[in-house]
Amino acid sequence: MIDVDPGAPAASFEAKWVAAYPELELGLRFVAARERAAQSAFDCLVHELEHAAFGIRDAEPAALKLQWWLEEFERARQGAARHPLTQVLSLHARLGEIAADEWHAVVAAAFAQRDPQAAGDRAALLEQTAPMYRPIARIEAALFGHADTGSLARARSLAHALRESATLGDALRDGRMPLPLELLARHRLARGDLGTESKKQSAALREWLAALAGEFARVRAASPLVAAAVAADSWRARRAGRAERPLERLREDLARLPLRAAWAAWRAGQASRGRAGALPQDIDAGPSSPH
Repeated sequence: MIDVDPGAPAASFEAKWVAAYPELELGLRFVAARERAAQSAFDCLVHELEHAAFGIRDAEPAALKLQWWLEEFERARQGAARHPLTQVLSLHARLGEIAADEWHAVVAAAFAQRDPQAAGDRAALLEQTAPMYRPIARIEAALFGHADTGSLARARSLAHALRESATLGDALRDGRMPLPLELLARHRLARGDLGTESKKQSAALREWLAALAGEFARVRAASPLVAAAVAADSWRARRAGRAERPLERLREDLARLPLRAAWAAWRAGQASRGRAGALPQDIDAGPSSPH
């Protein structure tokens, strides 16, 4: 059983995930005030599920955590949520409209991520996580009125692929292959060599990250949070794809934000509200270049 402190505020979870995803804090600035707490809680909830699916090495604790979440989603549907994040979401008028099958689909797909197969090509690799992110996207769309569930799911699949590349050694250690096999073959890299820095590894990573940057460029941002994340991740992938040491550059840039992420979030916020506005002056987009 997973112990949850009912006194832990949702803000503590937001702070935890903002530290890992600085674009979350940026995107929230442009979400309508009435939706901000719920959207923050939902995004943090997704990161909690991702951590259970990908971030816990031992299978048993991961399975227990995912099972607890499945039970928690049912409690939340009945108005008896225990976790601070689901308690916030319980205040959302549409939460009760989400079918139990959707939550089951999310958790079942998260379980399946524990035993992935190596993907032959880029399309297959990105499709591996789609069964988890598609129901998440449908739930998000139902809660917050986003129309393009395909873009929501695609953005999360790409974000995961980018971070699997950044934590290459951890992914390989846990039995996951973060690059497609055709890419390894093209660069004459054995699976066992991928975790060791070399000219071949760097060349393969540059090609992979440049391909991810192209995929990000085709994603339609449905909300300020998605817009900020896609703009930031596209910039990170593109910069790393041009770097002499792509893995080092990518890891450094995960803590940075380009100014274009603020611009993208602002435009998405205005589109979602359907009215004009001004860019807040207190945005701190980080030390990186806007280009």
